[in-house]
Amino acid sequence: MALLLKRADLERLLDVESVIDTVQQGFGDYSAGKVQMPVRTAIRVSDPPGVLLLMPCSMTDSRVLGTKLVSVYPQNPTRGLPTIGALYVLSDFQTGFPLAVMDAGFITGLRTAAASAVATRFMAREDARSLGIFGTGVQAEFHSLAIPAVRQIEQILVWGSSPEKSRAFAERIQPRCQARVEAGESLDAVAAADIVVTGTTSTQPLFGGGAIRHGAHVNGVGSHAPAARELDGELLARSRLVVDTYEAAFAEAGDILLAIEEGCVAREHVLAELGEVVLGKKPGRERSDEITLFKSCGAAFEDAVTANLAVERARAAGVGQEFDFGA
Repeated sequence: MALLLKRADLERLLDVESVIDTVQQGFGDYSAGKVQMPVRTAIRVSDPPGVLLLMPCSMTDSRVLGTKLVSVYPQNPTRGLPTIGALYVLSDFQTGFPLAVMDAGFITGLRTAAASAVATRFMAREDARSLGIFGTGVQAEFHSLAIPAVRQIEQILVWGSSPEKSRAFAERIQPRCQARVEAGESLDAVAAADIVVTGTTSTQPLFGGGAIRHGAHVNGVGSHAPAARELDGELLARSRLVVDTYEAAFAEAGDILLAIEEGCVAREHVLAELGEVVLGKKPGRERSDEITLFKSCGAAFEDAVTANLAVERARAAGVGQEFDFGA
């Protein structure tokens, strides 16, 4: 029997703070060599443009085994659909048979923001009070909830593809946030926040690298293809750069690969995996005035630990529907 969990179940079972702590442990396990995880397999579709990703993961110590199927179709919002559609299959570590099948759109949004929150916890200045978010979609929503869980954010500034979208997002999110949420007056004003999140589908830099202030922390989230970037080479050159995994960064992160190609930085500019920072092997920040940058491609272990937490809580609470695939 497999447990079926829909989005509403996951929203009931998973809270931001617990997922941040769970994902943090996942980063530590990965950099400690306790995770088997290939770079995601991508199948690209040209008409309409989209991609189907396969993300399997095995975690030896915690005995978690699972796979995510995720599609990314940038034109979906024009059809009234989310950009990301996803399904997660959690398997029995002993037998390989499915333990649970669940919506992974919610998991993807939450675990990605949780990863940024872990990076923010270890890399941002303690006195960071303002958050600038580029984008008004799923990642903007989850980051507006996750980043304030690790820093005392007082103001959230949003920059979307139009002033109308920015204002609508601010109005929608405000009731869920203690911080004041506002549409940014200008792109530069949002980029000047203490903590900046880029969570868009843009393939070109969103702003010039000089727009980020000394002492700021940046979470680069939106792009994960070799030819796509949200951040320019100037910003990378100015920043202390940490990635989720070396393997993904040098295979998928156009922000990094294009900056290397342009001669702005060398491969050695990537100083650490976030898991190495979590484990205390490398520092996340050394000076209060340096810019720190976390480049996130998204790692399969983030999904695995989040899905496993959801199933543990679902079993304890009697949530979900049992289903027999063999009947």
